[in-house]
Amino acid sequence: MTVTHDEYLRQLIARAKDGTIPQQEVKEIARTISEGRPGPDLYRLLYAVARAGGPAYESLVAGYLVHPEDPEVSALAVQVLTGHWRVGARYRKQILELLGCPEWDLSDDAFIAAVSGAGEILHDEFDADLLRALLKLAEEGRGEYGDDLTQRLAVEAIARALGASHAGSMRPPQGVTRAEWSQDLLRAAHDRLHEAARQP
Repeated sequence: MTVTHDEYLRQLIARAKDGTIPQQEVKEIARTISEGRPGPDLYRLLYAVARAGGPAYESLVAGYLVHPEDPEVSALAVQVLTGHWRVGARYRKQILELLGCPEWDLSDDAFIAAVSGAGEILHDEFDADLLRALLKLAEEGRGEYGDDLTQRLAVEAIARALGASHAGSMRPPQGVTRAEWSQDLLRAAHDRLHEAARQP
């Protein structure tokens, strides 16, 4: 019985998740991607390589951080490099670019991933430009109607940046309102920037 292309891709994702793709197959998929042949399957193929091949494929994944043809692919690359492999600091320039809401990112996939990714980078090491960008988003949003989500995501990323766990960065501690929690975090982030500016 022949397997349809869609079925193959579904099985590929399942095998990537449970770690049963042989490295030789990962290599072949990576070659298909780097030769520019994946077409509409790029997201799923890149996911499989990242999940099954690990950080050995960092440069391949990083090549898709800014990918106007498919913002979801861009978001995937951000999540893998910042959240899973913890190497996001190497790509701060691209993360800052995505935080600037590029025009091609129509449904904000890459932007939202970059907000969260910036929090992950800052959780591991201080970066004044990234923290400043998150603060601006938390305080001013993007100047759009319905900017509450942007501000909420930026505040959560700042919580992560200041050392909160994943769970702790999603909501205020018990007995504290979200508004109070947000204000405290923004104050702490400003203090952190002033402190860094004073250091020689």
